[in-house]
Amino acid sequence: MITEDFFYCQYTVNDKEELFDQLTADLMEKGVVNEGFSQALKDREDEFPTGLPVKHGVAIPHTDGSLVNSDQLIFATLKKPIVFNEMGGEDDDTLDVSVIVMLAIKNGPKHLDVLQKLIESIQKEGFVDGLVAANRTEEMLDIVNNYLEV
Repeated sequence: MITEDFFYCQYTVNDKEELFDQLTADLMEKGVVNEGFSQALKDREDEFPTGLPVKHGVAIPHTDGSLVNSDQLIFATLKKPIVFNEMGGEDDDTLDVSVIVMLAIKNGPKHLDVLQKLIESIQKEGFVDGLVAANRTEEMLDIVNNYLEV
């Protein structure tokens, strides 16, 4: 579920739509998700935003598991922040996001469990700062392995 193949350090995209399209293309290439995953992320993000108002801004885009073949977490730090709407906020509540943790998880109950553990990790001091400070995917992987138990 956590593999170095899906860590993106200092990644560059212009907006969340481009991010979803590019990461989904990589996931599809490795057979993790099926066609339509990117659009499902966009649709869900429009209805239920995933931006968290924490230091550096974090977003946890995800959708239901119907288009997922195998469970995978995707971690990206962005060279330049992109705009996400705030989780639970109003339509005009936006924030700049520098850390993305995308979920591709098949099973609903497992999806909720992973999401809860992820949010707990984001709240731990050092997790988000460490990801943002990382200069290599290996450093990001070490930080995730130290903080997140899934």
